[in-house]
Amino acid sequence: MEITLATKEDVDGILYLQTQIYRVSSLPQNSRKILDKLITNHDCDVLVAKKDDEIAGSAFLFYLPIPAHGKPCAFLEGVVVDEKFRKRGIGTKLTQKAVELAKEKGAYKILFTSGFNRKDIHKFYEKLGFKKWGFEFRMDLE
Repeated sequence: MEITLATKEDVDGILYLQTQIYRVSSLPQNSRKILDKLITNHDCDVLVAKKDDEIAGSAFLFYLPIPAHGKPCAFLEGVVVDEKFRKRGIGTKLTQKAVELAKEKGAYKILFTSGFNRKDIHKFYEKLGFKKWGFEFRMDLE
């Protein structure tokens, strides 16, 4: 199992996983274009977990510059492991790699959001050293 930064060759595998993490049955036509841009954007790290050249998981790590800290805040989004590869430590390795990269980029914190009903995921992240800190307030715009 290796965790690396994604390349354009990984796009199909990453897009395949998106319906397993987001509540969508299909992806919009511009998904590939957006992902291509994220892979080359210096304010985002797209991670992939590969097992025998197959993408088993992926994650997005966004860096948001925060003037008051003079450093970025890292936002972990869309961590997903393919259903057929779950319960093998891949999510742990993806998250650990994200934390490592956030530290390398000088981020002062890393955060993610999760719905109240995802208790199993909350326990997973707490085991990795994350702490419940606040509430997410959300306004859906569509």
